[in-house]
Amino acid sequence: MAWFNVFSKQEPSDLAPVLRDREQIIAYLEALFRQGSELLAHLPGDNLEPYSVRLEQISEAKGTFAVRLRSHPVREPGKGMITEFWFNLDGQRFLARAECLGRSSSVRNEFRLPEYLSYADRRMGARMRFGIREKAQVVALESLFEGVGLSGQLLNLGQDGCAFRLEKAIDIQTDRRLALRRDVLSSVTKLGLIRLKEIPNAPVMDLSGVLSHCEARSEGLVVGLSFPTKGGFETQVISRLLLARAPKPCVGFPRKPRQTEQAPPEGGGPETGTAAEVSAVPEAPPAAVEPQRPPKPPIETLSPAETQRLLKRCSRQILVVVENDLEREFLAARLRAEGFRGIHEARGWLPALSKTRKVALDLILMNQQVGPNTALEILESLRSNGLPEQVRVVVLKQQEDVRLTLAAKVGRLVLVPAQPLAFKEVLLPGLEDLLGLSG
Repeated sequence: MAWFNVFSKQEPSDLAPVLRDREQIIAYLEALFRQGSELLAHLPGDNLEPYSVRLEQISEAKGTFAVRLRSHPVREPGKGMITEFWFNLDGQRFLARAECLGRSSSVRNEFRLPEYLSYADRRMGARMRFGIREKAQVVALESLFEGVGLSGQLLNLGQDGCAFRLEKAIDIQTDRRLALRRDVLSSVTKLGLIRLKEIPNAPVMDLSGVLSHCEARSEGLVVGLSFPTKGGFETQVISRLLLARAPKPCVGFPRKPRQTEQAPPEGGGPETGTAAEVSAVPEAPPAAVEPQRPPKPPIETLSPAETQRLLKRCSRQILVVVENDLEREFLAARLRAEGFRGIHEARGWLPALSKTRKVALDLILMNQQVGPNTALEILESLRSNGLPEQVRVVVLKQQEDVRLTLAAKVGRLVLVPAQPLAFKEVLLPGLEDLLGLSG
């Protein structure tokens, strides 16, 4: 990522709470310029949100630097006004204050070099950041049966919480997609399920938490989540990842090597030595939330029959074949909440075929249409490739299909209406009956 410089050796250069060495201040700005990193500019005392800028020119001789606006903010600094700049470098967050000298072009502002830099990290603990190529994902559900479901790319993760770029939001009860706006999340507080997946060298983690902040940035809507409580397994996994990936704290300010003076001509771009156009935006940390500990629920005593029933649920192996990631994980989470532990997922015909060859399944639950293939096409392919006849198949019917209805009448599969999906009333009792758990 643009905020890490993993190849440079870090040495403390200043033990004071602020860095006043002019040479090192210029070296920090040069490092930002080389990496093409964005800075967040803000006028002190202004209640408007910070806006992103890109460092474009550094002149040691004149004692100035220039920034290019990515978009025109509501209010820009005028001549003589002090402006704050936040930026991330080597996994740490810094703050610089500089005096505005005015506009040098329609999209460029010029500032005097800052007199000092200071740390501006507001997080209580270390965080690891994830790049676009890593494809780490977050799925967050307000509850298993109603509310809002969110999903998107994981940006950073720590023991106290995470932040992700919102890419999809749905109404869980109706499965309707929602607009990606801040007001959609205005009523969301607690999240019953937060799934972290596709993190390199880490298993899937299921947690619960609260929505801590939501803000619009240049790359989209960024959502912050806090984890008031989590299990020991998740704590160990995150600790191991932090130990391997998070930047190590250093005393004072890391020393940076100086480069030659960067002074591209007016209207310069990547061809003339300006910063690259793709970079990560510094994430605002989730606000610290003091959770209220809920009262401990009374201990429930299960009957021997109910205990045996739950044990049988744990032993059954179910394959969920649904193309949509959020819909599939939502359905799998609801089954796990009911005590089914042997849940496997596939998003299409080939992954389903691979699962049937590796796992001794008891039941397959699939949509009527999975990508380009119908449920009947997938079933015929699985049967011809060795799927045993005793493996029952349940299809979530989305529209009328004569062939599907005939197949259900001859006992090849069982149909369950998908719109709306009566999970508790229809699907769950039907699964128990097919798996021999209803007795």
